[in-house]
Amino acid sequence: MNSRTHRRTLLRAGMAALPLAAVTSAARAAEPSGRLTTADVSRWTDAYLEAWRTKNDAAAVRLFTPDAVYEAVPGVAAQTFRGRDAIGRYWRDITSGQSDMTGRHGTPVVTGNRAAVELWVTLRAPAINPDGDHWVTFLESNVLLFAPDGRCRRNTEYWNLQMGRLDPPQGWGAA
Repeated sequence: MNSRTHRRTLLRAGMAALPLAAVTSAARAAEPSGRLTTADVSRWTDAYLEAWRTKNDAAAVRLFTPDAVYEAVPGVAAQTFRGRDAIGRYWRDITSGQSDMTGRHGTPVVTGNRAAVELWVTLRAPAINPDGDHWVTFLESNVLLFAPDGRCRRNTEYWNLQMGRLDPPQGWGAA
């Protein structure tokens, strides 16, 4: 793949966020006081990564409010998904060509009901990297807006894709 490969080609080939362990973790994401914490966002992100790893679109959509907006490519209407049905379809399509996913997240940065969190994901995606063992490394930052019940109302992704299986640099993910 060269640097001119269009991002939509990557998305259609099965690469994106996408993008969850237990809905109860997401439901607990807001403290009784209503104040979002780094621990809340970490629990939500752990569930998000687990849904990605297991290709569980049902678990993924439970992390979002019914009217949530998921921007896989900010500003591109065809890559903006509104509502749980659209988010679920996106997740099914994107994760279908992926395997052997492992992911981790950095320490979230939280202000009010918004958070930013870095993800470092490696997975096999033959359609994206047809060479060798098909490994790709997905570097992502998500800007998240949370509802009072701990579910995500808006997820805006910013990501970069590297061929091969890369490890994060020393100090990666520290807030």
